Amino acid sequence: MKTLSVFCALSIAFMMFTQIAYANKATSKKAEEMIERHLQASGGEAVLMKMQSISRDGQITFYQQKTGGENLCYHTDIIYPKKLREQIKGEKIEYDRGTDGNIFWLWNGSKYDYTQDQQVIAYMRDTAEHANRDMLWVKQESDNWKVILTVPSWAPKHSKCIQEIKSKKTTKRTYCFDTSTGLLNALGNKKEYRLESDWRSVGNIKLPFRLMHYQNGVMIYEVRLNNAELDKKISDAQFFKPTEPQLACIKS
Repeated sequence: MKTLSVFCALSIAFMMFTQIAYANKATSKKAEEMIERHLQASGGEAVLMKMQSISRDGQITFYQQKTGGENLCYHTDIIYPKKLREQIKGEKIEYDRGTDGNIFWLWNGSKYDYTQDQQVIAYMRDTAEHANRDMLWVKQESDNWKVILTVPSWAPKHSKCIQEIKSKKTTKRTYCFDTSTGLLNALGNKKEYRLESDWRSVGNIKLPFRLMHYQNGVMIYEVRLNNAELDKKISDAQFFKPTEPQLACIKS
């Protein structure tokens, strides 16, 4: 009788495990479908992987710094997958950093200098390869995503969302998509998140022309793009370390 009870308990445990595994597989499949819908709506996986370069310019407003809401010029250039330059400038240089894929440099507050900061270097490398198409890499992890039934309070109401099943960090990432278009409209977590909207066609892809970044429910900065160009020729000189301060956003 005791042996039979143990057998029954093990059988029940096995069935429960099987049901959970099946449910996880089903919800991961739905998450993959949502990711795929976004990729198709934003241009298609093949097109996104073949992107050669992109340039974006507009304004950025910081709400929690001494700029007091001043609109600063914002310009980024990328030659995929290794070259990057990011510029944010007003009456002074707030940010200006870049890489040609080998050398990494930035404005340190008084001059342009090379950097060995591994976090900065990792950020530049990741941005140069993944920017404007990072969902391609999220798709590769589709087995680690599940659909969540409740839309987070920080995401737009007209959303469907997926969340990491396992995460190396203490907080799991969440991606939310517009139910009408399938395009990404929010990502992050309750502590820090970004809202993306005003998606527009740029060549044969789509990009969000408005981004709002929040920390602890407070908007930290907002980016509004004026223009974006896909696969235009960008001079290699755009990614070299400048020798003199450049107060204006230098466009490619």
